[in-house]
Amino acid sequence: MYIYASGFFRPCAVGSFSDKIPTKAGTVSNLFKRNPILRFLASVKLALILFLIFAFAIAVATFIESRYGTPAARAMVYGARWFELVLTLFVISLIASFFTRMPYRRTQAGFVMIHLSVIIILISAGVTRFFGYEGMMPIREGASTDYILSSRDYVQLGQGEDESHWPVWLYKPGENKLKKKLSVGGLDYKVEITEYWPHFEEVLAPAEDGQPALTFATVGAGGMERRTLFENHHMQLEAVTLRFHAGGLPAETPISPFGALNVSFAGHTSTLDVNFELPRSVEASGHQFTITEFLPDYAARGGNPREAEMANPMIRVEIKGPNGETGERILFALFPDFSLGHGGDDDPFTDLDMSYSLNRGIDFAVEEGTLFARSSFDLSLMDMASTDVDQVFPAGERFEFETGVLYQDGEFRIVPVDFYPSAAWKAGLSENQSNPAAARLRVAAPGGPAEEMLVTRGERRPRTMELDGRELSLGFGPVLIPLDYSLYLDDFLLITYPGSENPASYESHVKLFDEERGIDGNPVRIYMNHPLTHRGNKHFQSSYDPDRGGTVLSVNHDPGKWPTYLGYAMISLGFILVFFKEIIWRRPKRKAENA
Repeated sequence: MYIYASGFFRPCAVGSFSDKIPTKAGTVSNLFKRNPILRFLASVKLALILFLIFAFAIAVATFIESRYGTPAARAMVYGARWFELVLTLFVISLIASFFTRMPYRRTQAGFVMIHLSVIIILISAGVTRFFGYEGMMPIREGASTDYILSSRDYVQLGQGEDESHWPVWLYKPGENKLKKKLSVGGLDYKVEITEYWPHFEEVLAPAEDGQPALTFATVGAGGMERRTLFENHHMQLEAVTLRFHAGGLPAETPISPFGALNVSFAGHTSTLDVNFELPRSVEASGHQFTITEFLPDYAARGGNPREAEMANPMIRVEIKGPNGETGERILFALFPDFSLGHGGDDDPFTDLDMSYSLNRGIDFAVEEGTLFARSSFDLSLMDMASTDVDQVFPAGERFEFETGVLYQDGEFRIVPVDFYPSAAWKAGLSENQSNPAAARLRVAAPGGPAEEMLVTRGERRPRTMELDGRELSLGFGPVLIPLDYSLYLDDFLLITYPGSENPASYESHVKLFDEERGIDGNPVRIYMNHPLTHRGNKHFQSSYDPDRGGTVLSVNHDPGKWPTYLGYAMISLGFILVFFKEIIWRRPKRKAENA
């Protein structure tokens, strides 16, 4: 007779049933039954508890992934050590259960095959997890690549040629407390991730050791643009110059029909009116700046300058340093980014910031903690909802510069956003989803000294730091996985839909080189659903470079693939044997006993 228990039929003695005949299978079964540890591992209760934990973890991971993304699910569930422990114990329990219930009858072949297939599939998944890898393989046309970039991010610590890395799944913005010991140069360093930004940018934030700053938005032909102006600096917005003075507003805002020369050097800002009375000079930080030539219209420089209109005003400025060095600049008011007479290797004034602006400017200064302004032209305060004029500040009048309102004069419009009495640039989370991720890493040397550094994901060159008399390199992002072969890209083809630039398909024509296996430039065409398989790696067509001059292949190495396929085949066959066991192993009818 047979008793069904936990998915298996096992023999049970009834009357004179001969299950006590000694066999190797019976000996193994008795060993598992007598040993309390093996008996516990083979128990149905343990297998059921582990399965419920596994199912609950998968359900939770699904919700985590939908809300926080795949990296969060991997970090909290799929990549966690406790999840690996649950699966390992589950496999051990299934193996112990298999041996405990030996020997089996032929009618149990289907259940045996299903049981073994589950074990094989789980073990294959573990092989892929610990020995498999995947990544991206970029290749430019006319070049070859013999590596892939891992799909997983790593924290990398190096000293010279010695390097150690640590795989991480980062997902939580802000403070993190992930730690790991990495060994380089014969020493163990404690590396800690203290902060993480999925999309990084520098943001302006209050700081005790900062300086006054004004953030504002301007509206122009290119749309809304946010800018920042610090104290002791100036900025050109089309034909308007914004100057942020230290120590209060100047006695009056210079108003000249021909504009002004603005000089910012060594933390000091100076302004000089432009007119036909030449030469005109101004000093700043021991340097002398002299306007030697003024042309209202650079194109009409052959005529009488006094009769020309301000079509393209230009000035020539001679510079003399405190040590006798000299230089020259040619500046254009309507083209502030175009100037002549500097930029060479012999130029001693590369740090000099100069501009030529017309007679439109706004001066700012902080007085007793409040931001004040004075404009060289009439400036209207507008209601942002109705665009009605609430107030007009005449040229030369001092007024408090408020935030959250619109100041306008003709085409010039400015909206002050924030004023910081003391601010500095700090790391922050960007709303731009295309910005790279970044992490703040803290490295502690043996014995205590530690340093922190912010590292952006995927930087081409690692950051370096001095720690305890040693130079260390830090990196964060994918690592290079070397290959025993290379691919050379002959041509990348992008096929678009007729009449549009939308890609219909794309393919890569490559040559495979593998010296060890005697392959010297075998041509291969890689396109959708037609990957290249070599040395256990599958190369799929994934994407391409924006200039269409290169391809990006997705590479997958899955050593547990074939055992998994075997497990799927076995589980399918097992179900067939279970469903048709009464037909396959039909019992002969007993003959009626004679009366």
